[in-house]
Amino acid sequence: MRLPNPTLQGTFLFRLKVARGIAEIERLRPAWDSLFHSELTLFQSHRWNLLAARCFADREAPYFIFCESDNGAAIVPAVRRREADAMGLAGELLFDYRDYLARGDEKPLLAAWRKLSELGLPLDITAVRHPNAAIWNRLPTQHFSRAPRLHCAGWTRDRFTHSHARAFSRLRKLERMGLAICEYPGDSRMAAHIYHLRARQSAPGEIFHDPVRVEFMIEACRAEENACEIFTLEHGSTVAAALVTFRDGNCRRFYTTYYDHAWARYSPGVTLLFEISRRSIEQGLDFDFMTGEQAYKLRIAPDAEDLYCVRASSEELRAALPAPGVAGQKPSAA
Repeated sequence: MRLPNPTLQGTFLFRLKVARGIAEIERLRPAWDSLFHSELTLFQSHRWNLLAARCFADREAPYFIFCESDNGAAIVPAVRRREADAMGLAGELLFDYRDYLARGDEKPLLAAWRKLSELGLPLDITAVRHPNAAIWNRLPTQHFSRAPRLHCAGWTRDRFTHSHARAFSRLRKLERMGLAICEYPGDSRMAAHIYHLRARQSAPGEIFHDPVRVEFMIEACRAEENACEIFTLEHGSTVAAALVTFRDGNCRRFYTTYYDHAWARYSPGVTLLFEISRRSIEQGLDFDFMTGEQAYKLRIAPDAEDLYCVRASSEELRAALPAPGVAGQKPSAA
């Protein structure tokens, strides 16, 4: 994607654009897709960021920065949080992993972040996966949480079943009671049904008590179509438990769990999670249980990925970014 009005900064010719409106963000899609790579997640996709900009504009004003040169390009999907008056990355509370997109020479990436620093606002980002990567390694980071995950290599369906025999015994019991596992794509009515059930269960202040977040997730499931897989344990017309998952490359991400409290004594949610984990192994998929080290996740996933938050004052952000022409230098500790 080529932008008009190239600017000369030192000896560095680059094109920089700040997209603040939906139409401008939509026009970034060709460049965005060209920068996407396998180390990123669905939270860095154009479709999720565009949807977040639409749904949360009254909370997070988009300030998406695109910069390119002949040797590189970068996109920083920044937002200005209206309530906190701080900068972050798009996604409100619904993106587990945050990152910029970049390729080639580092200068466009640095130019984009310098543009962001001109606003003179603090930076608050939760959470990043690669704290030693460019930009993040220049800024103050601290450990936030871990995301349990299991790599399917080295596992078989039978070994997993043997390792968790009690969970699968519980599944057989539920099946004898008349419960059945069903599967739906994200563009079905089931996505809306599950998130409305979650909303009714949620107390004020909990994440899905908020109708805007519920609507975002319904639209995200619809946008993903068959890459969103919803699994349920059903008894007649009752959904005893549900999982909302997303296929993301060679990984199945377990995004939302739900269970009907009337069935709580039978642990239908955890039982369903074990079964879909077993199916993931059979399909050759890694699986990611997302942020949080809850005990039921750790019983399934022996490994976990560390996540970090980035918090910098406006002064720290400016000091971390070298002037044009010295991109390879890190700021002095002095």
